[in-house]
Amino acid sequence: MACGAAARHRHPAVCYRYRWYSVSPDMVAEHLPEPTRIVLDNGLRLIVAEDHSAPVAAVGFWVDAGVCDEPEDRRGIAHFVEHMMFRGSRHVESQEHARRIARLGGDCNAFTSADTTVFHERVPAEALDQVFELEADRFRHLALTAENLDTERKVILEELHVYENQPATRAMLEIQKQIMAGHPYALSPLGRREDLEALTVDDLRSFCARCYRPTRVVAVVCGDVDTAQVRQLAERTFGDWHGGAEPAPLSSPPPFTPRTGSLAVRLPFEVPLVAQVHRIGPLREINKAALDLLVAMLSSGASSPIREALVHRKRLCVEAACSQMTGSRGGLLIFVGVFMPPGRHSPRRTVMKTVLDDLVRKGPDQDGFERQLKRFRMDRAGDAYVHEDRVLGLGNAEMLEGDFMKYHRELEELSRVTPQAVQQLAATLFAPTNTLELDVTPDQSRWWMVPLGLLMRIMAR
Repeated sequence: MACGAAARHRHPAVCYRYRWYSVSPDMVAEHLPEPTRIVLDNGLRLIVAEDHSAPVAAVGFWVDAGVCDEPEDRRGIAHFVEHMMFRGSRHVESQEHARRIARLGGDCNAFTSADTTVFHERVPAEALDQVFELEADRFRHLALTAENLDTERKVILEELHVYENQPATRAMLEIQKQIMAGHPYALSPLGRREDLEALTVDDLRSFCARCYRPTRVVAVVCGDVDTAQVRQLAERTFGDWHGGAEPAPLSSPPPFTPRTGSLAVRLPFEVPLVAQVHRIGPLREINKAALDLLVAMLSSGASSPIREALVHRKRLCVEAACSQMTGSRGGLLIFVGVFMPPGRHSPRRTVMKTVLDDLVRKGPDQDGFERQLKRFRMDRAGDAYVHEDRVLGLGNAEMLEGDFMKYHRELEELSRVTPQAVQQLAATLFAPTNTLELDVTPDQSRWWMVPLGLLMRIMAR
């Protein structure tokens, strides 16, 4: 029985996504050799992960350039340069990069975050040399012209207009600013309108000269490739790229020290929220495997402890969830309960805090811990066979955690996590010194929300 079009380029074991097979974590070590890191003479890092299960190659180029690297009066420039990378280069016309990748039978995209900008492609393995030639042309000879800038400025300003005109988005940005105490992590990669309107070609050139340099780039290749040949390809296309004289760096962003204590705000949400916000240390310093298991044990699935307590058992919320933001400078773990008015935040907070404190006091339930550990290792084993996922995992680990092997050894690290390690991490994260209690009240509730909330409360009894 075939696994369908979506799975035909994966190792047969990866059909676990369709529940016809299971991926054993041991199969990963057996079938996937250890990736190799190569550093070119110019400082560009190349990571190659061979996987000959399908004639496909996934490629990612990480640039150490995100919101945190922007001048304070040019917010949005990192994302703007990401867009300009598709506006043409010395040998490639505007928008032609994506069209060429499509003609090769592949696809491509890019994104900008607080810490990095990433360009990624997936192509038939025999087209890898053309991908590197395309990437080298735009990294080295980007067409930074006034015409291209004005064209792309209109696109980004319209994107920003749509983004800013969503009340929930504006509210979330305000929450980020309140929580993150002025750190660049609170800012959207889209930037600020006044900065984008003032942006010049010289600004773009200065940013690229400072950030788009071989010493700030990591290239990751995964798939049906030969490591020695990929090295030769990288040296041929990028080897003589030097990026010119080293410019003076900007001052580093301040340490990520989000707000703690308590905070009550009125924002344009339609329903009230109660949240527990906990500070996470930089990715290089935390036990990420233990963090992932902690989050899963508290919030994964319809019957997770958070949802069970707030939504099903107490019926104090209509939804409860958890999200985490991690980065090279730190992050946040956020538990949220959404409820219908009328009602006070304090009863919801008490229940949420009880669930978190129980984990600190008692530690994880052994059966639940083992169940989540098995599920996590199974999922991670499956992800290792998806070329695009592996490229993203290796690149993020190299750029944000300082070592691509942290991703490669993730299954091994998961197997070493103990209930005691999760309990100890919970005690650190949920300590008052790392915690913000946040209450969000709608500034203007719709008239029908209160009677609907009362009706739901009556029906729940």
